[in-house]
Parts: sequence; structure tokens; C-alpha cells
Amino acid sequence: MQQSLLRGIKAIVFDLDNTLIDHAFAEKEAMMRVLAAYTEHTQLGELFRSTTAPFLAAYRRVNETLWLDFAFRRISGEELKWMRFAKTLQTQVPSLTEAEAITLGKEMGAEYMRLYREHWRVLEGANALLDILKDRFKLGVITNGFTEQQRGKLAQFAWQDLFHTVVLSEEVGVMKPHREIFTIAEKQLECLPEELLYVGDNYVSDIEGAHTAGWRTVWLQQEKIEKPESLATACVQSLPELQELLKHG
Repeated sequence: MQQSLLRGIKAIVFDLDNTLIDHAFAEKEAMMRVLAAYTEHTQLGELFRSTTAPFLAAYRRVNETLWLDFAFRRISGEELKWMRFAKTLQTQVPSLTEAEAITLGKEMGAEYMRLYREHWRVLEGANALLDILKDRFKLGVITNGFTEQQRGKLAQFAWQDLFHTVVLSEEVGVMKPHREIFTIAEKQLECLPEELLYVGDNYVSDIEGAHTAGWRTVWLQQEKIEKPESLATACVQSLPELQELLKHG
């Protein structure tokens, strides 16, 4: 597995959120603070005082759907930021009018964006892995997300000069899993598809996207997912495990 995974590879490209950066942690912490501010709200208080789990689960489903809408340019990035809250509120608090949900969605969306950046942290093993790879391979990032946030993460962790290329969906106008975003990285890295390895956590955006582009892939599953038909070249559950896998490759 190790030899076939790295044979002929010249560059290793990473997803950012939940691959190198602990997005799930930052999202949860920011959301808890946002929702806590509404525990005395006439219509939302009872929901948020008891448990936030149903709201968070609904939010993640809505958010995933809206990101697809954003990917296919059916909505704008600014609309995505508040619509994910407004639509979740409408499913969880049916008594809200559409206008009330939109107003609250815009308030909560703006506060979430402010608080989210306060909780950024790297995943365990990220810096150690990048440190051992940087002298052996060209390194890159392909990430969906908002440019200001993604550039901010790279700056916060002093990664601006570590990667040979950083391809941000909002900057290039196309999102994973579309083939074009991988082609952009290929050109910037001056590599053929068969010379590239992609590491990511999202099966559709990362693994299917990179596989379709002709790249080898490593699927980072922080929780074991049974997927017998997986297209991934290899699967790991942590970055230290990936480091061990690549160590002798």
C-alpha cells in the first residue's frame, strides 16, 4: 500500500477544514455561543435552553445542502451565510414567520462568522506531518470556503509560505468536486494527475473529486465509515496515522 500510494508522486495536496484545521470544533464552539445569546428570546429561548443538539444537527443538514447550491451558483456566498440559519430556524421553530426567520438568520449568521475565527485550531499531528513532507514533496491546498476565512487560517498558523499553491474556490470561481479546480492546481504545481496525491475528509468533494481528476487519494475519516465501494486509494483516521503510512513510502 505504501509503495503504490507514493510511487511517482511529486506533490501532496490537502483539503483545509477537518483535514488540517479542526473546523468541527470551531463550528461547535461558535454555534454554542451564538445560541446562548438567545436563551431568553420569546420564541427561541425554550428550544435553546433545553438542548442545542437538534438545532445543530438540522443546521448541518441545511448547511450542506446550501453549500451545494453555492457550488452550482444558485445562491451567493453572502446569502449562504444567513440562509443556513434562517432555514434551520424555520424547520425548528415553525411559529416564526419567514420575515422573522430571515431577520434572526442575518443576526445569527453575522455573529457566527465573528465568533468562528476565535476558535480555530489545527488538528493533532498537522504541523508534524507537514514538517516531514515539505522537503520531500511540493505541498498544496485546495479548499472550498470563504477566501477571507481560509486565508486567515493560513496566516494564523504561519502556513502562508509552506504551500506551493493554495487554490480557494471563491477566488477561482469553482468548487470541489468539479474537475476544473483540480486542473488549476495541476497547472500551478506543474504536475500530471498521476503525480498528485490528495488528502481530504469529505468523500464527495475530496475523494470523488480528486479521483475523477485522476489523482490518488487518502480519505481522512476521523470516525470510521463503512463504505465498501470507496474510491479512495487509502483511508486513515488521523493525521498521525497518515504520517505513519507515508513514512516509508
